[in-house]
Amino acid sequence: MKKLVPTSAIFFLLILTSVFSQGNSIDSLKEVVRTSKNDSLKVNTLNLLSKKYFSSDPEEAIRISMQARELAEKIKYMPGLALSLKNIGIGYYMQSSYLETFEYWNQSLAMYDSIGDKVGVSNIQNNIGSIYFDQGDDTKALEYYLKSLKAAEELSDTFRIATALGNIGNVYQNKEATLSKALLYYKHALPLSEAIQDSSLIGTMAVGIGEIYFRKNLYDSALTFFQKSLNAYTGTEAVPYSL
Repeated sequence: MKKLVPTSAIFFLLILTSVFSQGNSIDSLKEVVRTSKNDSLKVNTLNLLSKKYFSSDPEEAIRISMQARELAEKIKYMPGLALSLKNIGIGYYMQSSYLETFEYWNQSLAMYDSIGDKVGVSNIQNNIGSIYFDQGDDTKALEYYLKSLKAAEELSDTFRIATALGNIGNVYQNKEATLSKALLYYKHALPLSEAIQDSSLIGTMAVGIGEIYFRKNLYDSALTFFQKSLNAYTGTEAVPYSL
């Protein structure tokens, strides 16, 4: 089963669209860093720039996030500090350096909690659950996914609710005895994903449902949901997975 884990780490970055659009080039972001004063704008820019390197150069992402952390601490900009700690953790996560990831994500979680940022709390709880899931600790993974779900429900945040439900479904799908429970969580998450028209979530939930039907030898139903996932994934790198 394709986990939401690596992608969810990316999904759950706080998007700084109030300052920059996602389309900013690396060069333009570097120019803003070079010309900015040591203020929150510069911290936000560094955090956004670090995201550009998560997949291609995690070490560079960490280096830039460290700069953001140092400046955020200096000017006491707590939201920027919380995000920089999160981004450092993502850089380590992309290298499967889980001890370091735990360290920085726990620091980020504490910071988000201290400033009352429930979105940040939900995101980090989900991501910490993902580490436990990667390591095969289903009990701890469920603990953090359920915490993330609770925080997301308090916010009425459909995207994060759907993602947490999907991740919980992933855990239950690990065992034949809990396949039916996994199916319930996926089926709860799918209409929420459709309601917000998130094609990646739709594709992932549909694949999860399809795989459970496949394992139950319900091949017509499996094909229906695999086709649904393929339709959702059209135009993305996930198409081969559905095929």
